[in-house]
Amino acid sequence: MEPESEWEAAGSSKPSQSADVHDHGTAFQQNHGVQIYYASRGARSPEELANTAHLLALDRTLRFREYRDPVSFGVHPAATWNQTQFPEYVRRDIDEDLYAVLQPGAFVLLVGDPTSGKSRTAFEAIKSKFPEYLAFRPEDGLEFAECVAFARSRDKVIWLDELDRFLSRPSISTSTLDEALRSGAVLIGTMRADQLDLLSPRHERGHSAEARALVRAARGVTARAHILYIDRQWSDDEVKRASRSKDPRVKDASRYASEYGIAEYLAAGPQLYREWQNAWSPGLHPRGAALVSAAVDLRRAGVREPISKQLLERLHAIYLDKRGGSRLRPESLLDAIHWALEPLHATSSLLIPVGEETYRSFEYLAEAHARDKKDPSLPQEVWDSAVDDFSLEVTHSVGHRAEKAAKYDYASRAYERLASAGISEGSFHLGYISAKRDDLEEAEFWYRKAISQGSLLAKNNLGLVLSRSGREDEASYWFLEAAQEGDGHAMRNLGNYFLVHDQLDEAKELFLSFAQKDSPVAKTVLGRLCIHQDDYRKAEEWLRQAIDEGDNDDAWFFLGVAQEENGDLEAASSSYRQAIRAGNAEAANNLAGVLNQLGEPEEAESLYRERLAQADDKYAAFNLAALLAKNGRANEAEELYRKAIAMGSEYAKNNLALLLEKADRDEEADALFREAAADGDVRAMANLSTRCRKSRDPREALSWINQALASGKPEYYIEMGMVQEALMEPNKAMLWYRRAMDAGQYRGATALGFLYERQGKIKAATRIYAKAAQNGEGHALYHLGQLCLRKRDYEKARTYLVEANKKGEPVSHMLAYLALRDGDPARARELMDSVSYDLTPAYEMVRNMINYDEESTGRRTT
Repeated sequence: MEPESEWEAAGSSKPSQSADVHDHGTAFQQNHGVQIYYASRGARSPEELANTAHLLALDRTLRFREYRDPVSFGVHPAATWNQTQFPEYVRRDIDEDLYAVLQPGAFVLLVGDPTSGKSRTAFEAIKSKFPEYLAFRPEDGLEFAECVAFARSRDKVIWLDELDRFLSRPSISTSTLDEALRSGAVLIGTMRADQLDLLSPRHERGHSAEARALVRAARGVTARAHILYIDRQWSDDEVKRASRSKDPRVKDASRYASEYGIAEYLAAGPQLYREWQNAWSPGLHPRGAALVSAAVDLRRAGVREPISKQLLERLHAIYLDKRGGSRLRPESLLDAIHWALEPLHATSSLLIPVGEETYRSFEYLAEAHARDKKDPSLPQEVWDSAVDDFSLEVTHSVGHRAEKAAKYDYASRAYERLASAGISEGSFHLGYISAKRDDLEEAEFWYRKAISQGSLLAKNNLGLVLSRSGREDEASYWFLEAAQEGDGHAMRNLGNYFLVHDQLDEAKELFLSFAQKDSPVAKTVLGRLCIHQDDYRKAEEWLRQAIDEGDNDDAWFFLGVAQEENGDLEAASSSYRQAIRAGNAEAANNLAGVLNQLGEPEEAESLYRERLAQADDKYAAFNLAALLAKNGRANEAEELYRKAIAMGSEYAKNNLALLLEKADRDEEADALFREAAADGDVRAMANLSTRCRKSRDPREALSWINQALASGKPEYYIEMGMVQEALMEPNKAMLWYRRAMDAGQYRGATALGFLYERQGKIKAATRIYAKAAQNGEGHALYHLGQLCLRKRDYEKARTYLVEANKKGEPVSHMLAYLALRDGDPARARELMDSVSYDLTPAYEMVRNMINYDEESTGRRTT
């Protein structure tokens, strides 16, 4: 039997049917060629149309802006994401023309293939241009007449999706259509291109007078419309816009735009996926579903080549047997293939024919299957076939997929096949897998083989493996080899090598030569070298050049470092933000640190927490713990320090020990200090020295501070001086304090001044304190103020103490004493109430003086 067409051939011998027969739910009346749509209820009489009670339902229509879901306007639903079935709208090339003709009193008809995006384009245009208009959505010509008769206001949109429904009985009349347009209504409709083609006079020959009259009436309706055509295949500009979408469904669809229309892909994908899943039911299409499953899993394994019918026949049995085999009452193989190949929309089907009995699965299915996390593992037979039965190009892709799925045996098999064929990528990836497993010797073997096969990337990676093996000089040779061939990663690694080994002059000469070849990475490294030499102006010049040439993430980051080191915190925060936008996630730690310095601890905390949520970042955990500890949130800080320790932070043990020490948990603190010192943390060694010195064990203190000094850091000279004082060696202490001063550690000057002061050498002490104060030491100002108070030089004392107070020194009780002397007990009380440091005899003395003043004067200050 031949299939019936929508139009009958001329001279057909089929008996005609009465046009009055209503077959509810049937979409076609076959004696007339034009598509006939029957509403689910019978026709209404003119008397019913005049019934006001019946028309009151129309009064509940909404304004267009109140409609949130375009699916209810005939838009095909896509896969659900963010709780919506409709994806982000992508501007179409036709939008400009549509907006131009879409005016009050106009009828616009969008024509195109199914799933070309007609309804969505119309919906977005109306919602954008006429959001306050009432939206009417009639089902047939009679309801259209109701809308026109009832709502005579100008501000209305009448939505005629699938216009062919309105062109057969009960159809739209041209007189009612004209009345709607005269009222200023906006009419917008959609129609499939094949249905519009059926209205051509060419198709009238051989039909009855009744059928020809119906077609002519339909042409009269469409003749009043501005017809705009919308293509199923998207233009290059449309695809570019789609690829930039924030909606992953649209971005995914844009990858297949050359084969399917994007709207078709979005609409067909979910429907095909449902049909595939439903087909497993007994008596439906279980064998077809098994064939599709085999094709989908080969795609998931990385196979992008067409799959032969024979291979699908062999593999599909695995899936069919797993689901129940013959108990599912599977259809014949021929029926299964026909079902899987049947198009849903223009070109979309579960299996796509590619050549002579070769197929592949519709692309959407594999990704939807992965999202649903159904049967995440692939059968062994699929992996075996993917590795062995396809071209070397496919084998490369299969290796990647197997590696991503942690199927390293299959990945290695795939890469070994490539390596044996002399393809460097195979050897390279075998080296990468070996390095990931910490088998550095095997990684070195494969990377060297990849280099011999012509791989550039392997040179940098070989350098990394040699560096991890402690062979840093050999590593630098391979970094240099790769850098000279333009490998940016190798340049960064070579720059790190020079910085760590303090070979700045050699590095500068080499990277200047790289920079002359227009390498932005080389300019970033030159900027880093300048930071290392404290030349922040030159660093900024190099880094801005690197940014202009495209090295955004690293260059913005180190520009922030240069600005922060130079004290320009506002500029540094801006640069760190730019680095984050460019993809440098680690810059969040630096930005948070700067914001904390700028007095914005809340945003700093938020950034640290956001970074921790994104990755197990030990630096973020450590820095957040330090921030919380500083703000008195000790319990939270302790928890985060412990988390940072578990992540491998080198410094968290020492900081947690300090936190526990402050909470008088001395045994726990001491144990952590010793653990940190055993791990090589010189700060913990210095802190152990301080603990031993304060507990009157200067000999053990000396052993710890000697270990700390082996690091060569001058900040530990001061502690050594204090240990020498505890050992009753004041001359040696003076020597260490002077060494600290010479190294720019002016806390050493304060300690030296205090030693002179205790020896009664007040002039020498004053001179040393003054030098320290000139270099920003607040505690030296404290001592100068105290000395002036003893000499009763109150004005000088006030000057020093006010400056010391600005630097956070505990001098409020001294300033309160001066306020009392000035006869201002209220100010004295205010200063004492602001004190946050521990009680001291001097504090108590001033407090008593204030209380005495209040009792004697009878005044109460606030």
